[in-house]
Amino acid sequence: MEMLLKNREWKEFNIGEIFNINTGANVPKKFLRKGEIPRISATEQNNGVAVFTKKSTHNNYRTLNNFISVSFLGAVFYHPYIASLDMKIHAVQIRNKVFNKYLAEFIVYTLKRSVGNTSYGNQVSSTDLPNKKVFLPVTKKNEPDYVFMEVYMRDIEQKKIKVYKDYISKRISQLENSKKVVSPADKEWGEFEINKIFNIKSGKRLTKADMKKGKLPFIGSTDNNNGITEYVSNTNSSEDFNVLGVNYNGSVVENFYHPYKALFSDDVKRLTFKEIDGNKHLYLFVKSSILQQKIKYQYGYKFNGTRMNKQIIMLPVNEKKEPDYRFMENYMKQLELNKLKKYLDYKETEWKKNGVESSRRLTTRL
Repeated sequence: MEMLLKNREWKEFNIGEIFNINTGANVPKKFLRKGEIPRISATEQNNGVAVFTKKSTHNNYRTLNNFISVSFLGAVFYHPYIASLDMKIHAVQIRNKVFNKYLAEFIVYTLKRSVGNTSYGNQVSSTDLPNKKVFLPVTKKNEPDYVFMEVYMRDIEQKKIKVYKDYISKRISQLENSKKVVSPADKEWGEFEINKIFNIKSGKRLTKADMKKGKLPFIGSTDNNNGITEYVSNTNSSEDFNVLGVNYNGSVVENFYHPYKALFSDDVKRLTFKEIDGNKHLYLFVKSSILQQKIKYQYGYKFNGTRMNKQIIMLPVNEKKEPDYRFMENYMKQLELNKLKKYLDYKETEWKKNGVESSRRLTTRL
């Protein structure tokens, strides 16, 4: 059965009609200690999670399980786990029904359309939210059709799974042509100065004030998000791709491979191979070798240009005592191949258990 939204009857509901709503409250920082319980705040990142805390004895500390959060600024996220609520965070739960991820994903989308047009001067207060309208598909009794919502989202997931499986299967087929290699422990290794292996290019300073929002990744000296700190529309001489970006300031020695076009901060050096054309597998191999040096560069001992040039890294070598690039590439390909096979086997079991069987049961109820 093809799931089409346009074939369903829809009805407008007040959010307060069909959902139970709870609102968080302020807890002073001194009552919040680091722990494992997510605390939801008015952020649009990390699924709304600001910090992780221990359970607090403060009167304003409250937790809920399996709910959708709606911030005063209109951010909407699903939380299948126990979490605490900061002030200006609403928790939404369906009356007399428990969320699963499929139903919650559908509701999240509809709530975003309902509360999305907000700002600091037009916030979603605890008084406003119950009276806001939400459009939902309905049954013949004009009640929210939760079964359809769940089946619809499961159907979308199955389509995405097929695309993903086709891509992974194709990738596995490509990697199976790679040459099998010995363990790195059985290889001879040599010492090489970074500047003997790589061309090293500097980034260019771009201040926050000068940044223009856009779609081009800006690489800063961070240790996460593959080095991406902003997306900009600026252009300058640091624009590059197919390079290894190495932090010499900030999160020093952290480095990431960038196959895409990006701008690079003046805190990040761009490394490209001198003797060969680099590719993903070669750069990812060398990434680990460079990262081994991170312990040296702490407490003010920066990984500056001079030190980077002369820094020695260990690489596997061939019979001529030269870097064995063929080994590095094929070793990384074999790692990727083995990981993809194991992951696909695991996901196949999960999909069969949670996806197709449940979808069939629900579809018979439509």
